[in-house]
Amino acid sequence: MENDKLLDVKNDYLFKRIFGEDEEIFIDFANSILNYPEERKIMSVTFLNNEVNKDSEFDKESRFDVIAQLNDGSFVNLEMQMRNTGEYEKRCLYYWAKLYEKQLGKGEPYRVLAPSICIHILNFNFFKEKDEFMTNVGLLDMKTNKVFSKDLEFIFLEVPKVPKTYYNNLEKWMVFLKGTSKKEVMKMDNSAINKAQETLEYLSQDPVARAKYEARLKYLSDYNTSMYTERQEGREEGREEAKIQFAKKMRSEGFSPEIVMKITGLTAEELEKL
Repeated sequence: MENDKLLDVKNDYLFKRIFGEDEEIFIDFANSILNYPEERKIMSVTFLNNEVNKDSEFDKESRFDVIAQLNDGSFVNLEMQMRNTGEYEKRCLYYWAKLYEKQLGKGEPYRVLAPSICIHILNFNFFKEKDEFMTNVGLLDMKTNKVFSKDLEFIFLEVPKVPKTYYNNLEKWMVFLKGTSKKEVMKMDNSAINKAQETLEYLSQDPVARAKYEARLKYLSDYNTSMYTERQEGREEGREEAKIQFAKKMRSEGFSPEIVMKITGLTAEELEKL
């Protein structure tokens, strides 16, 4: 299938269909990210939310992340984020907290809690102070850098920073996510990436998957437009309020109405109402 007819794997609906339904694909990708020693490599995985609601309207409550439990008991939340909403740090912490908190049943001791790893693939530059596309975040003593707990780990992968060339398995996966040709995928010589490419091609030709993909794109576009409008309106309201407060201060300090109007841009009628 021609590459220009393929859907964008970074669409979160499509991403979940590819990485949240096939063990081989998920395990190979996760192993390339976590880079555990051989004895800790992921051998099996249980998907905990691999369903995609067929009746979903793709609203704010729709979840297209992949939650899985690994064979060592730890939990992984894997998600694709197309745009920076401006509150991403808090969103990351909230998702991690929910993943950690849901492990504990009523009356169970805290010792049963397992490490929770949140892997975020970002289609934007988040850590602008660095060039590397991968960032690991954990809990450390700020003075000694000693690890406080291994139960919290964030891994961020910034797609725009991925180079065109690749030298290891993770870089191959990132080039695939960034978008490349089938010929290039074949050169990578990785059966899991080949399978991901085949799944992408299949979904790109499936009318139902394509319709859901388009619906998700439309929702995200409408949502982002709405958020931008609200922010602009908020800024405008803030500017007007600041102008009014400044005008009140000038009047209290004895400036004439003419001077106040000239500096703030308020009309005589607006100034009269203050």
